[in-house]
Amino acid sequence: MLRNVPLSHWLGPAALFLVSGVLFVGVSTPFAMLLAGVLMLAAGVWMSWDFWMAGRHRDAYATFAREHGWEYAAVTHRYSRRFREFPFDTGRALRQEAVAAGAFNGVQCATFAHVYETRAERDSRPMTIAHQVTLAELDVALPRIDIVPQGVAQTVITALGGRDVDVESHDFNRQWRVIATDARYAHAVLDPRMVERLTWDDVQGYAIRIEGAAVYVWQRGRQGPEDLAARLGIVTAIARRIPDHVLREFRELGYGVGTGDDRPMRGPDWATQSGVLNSRRYTGIGMDTPPGAAPHEPQH
Repeated sequence: MLRNVPLSHWLGPAALFLVSGVLFVGVSTPFAMLLAGVLMLAAGVWMSWDFWMAGRHRDAYATFAREHGWEYAAVTHRYSRRFREFPFDTGRALRQEAVAAGAFNGVQCATFAHVYETRAERDSRPMTIAHQVTLAELDVALPRIDIVPQGVAQTVITALGGRDVDVESHDFNRQWRVIATDARYAHAVLDPRMVERLTWDDVQGYAIRIEGAAVYVWQRGRQGPEDLAARLGIVTAIARRIPDHVLREFRELGYGVGTGDDRPMRGPDWATQSGVLNSRRYTGIGMDTPPGAAPHEPQH
């Protein structure tokens, strides 16, 4: 189990042990010795608690995967490269822990703890932050749209970018904030069937996102498999209610997915149409241009 714990997990406790050791050896006053003892105790408790919680989480999902025929990985970095928005765009030492993947109601799904490290201040010890992510795969990559509870902190809303989009449902607007860069696209996704599903009690409190070829919910902290079926029910229901005409539009634009990769199978029209490649216009070929995003001109 120790080999699956990143080295950076131990930096904070190690720093406390080091400081306490210096105090204990270099300063002989009773207060310094007491402070050294307190720091050593805090480091031990911190290290033991963090290790125990992460290990318990991994064991629970390893057991779940074994009993249900799902695939399991203790640590991966696959989703760090795949998704671009919060919480995937913050911190350092990004990784996914306790990754379980398999089929649910005929849809390929996965769940994992997305973990990163951050500092409150430049010289403070690193803090390990985890968000549980549960997703359903799509067969077409779509532009991002966030559907978050009204109570989510404004700092998170700001980090998401985009703009608020209202729909023609008072109950929905009272419960949710919709963040998207394209209001037309957001209204197309949030048709009456989708709006009706998002007012059900089981989705309350979750942050929901459609990004690339996935629908996922994310929440702060490591969440065990006890309520996994409920989370999977939410993401698969939302995936099935994305209107057919939206999926068809982006599939016809070349964003169909056949291999689990959320990159388009061909370039967009502006990059492939006759004459563009020798027109001295930037095409972005080989770059990770998000679906629906306009190409950027190069900076000179």
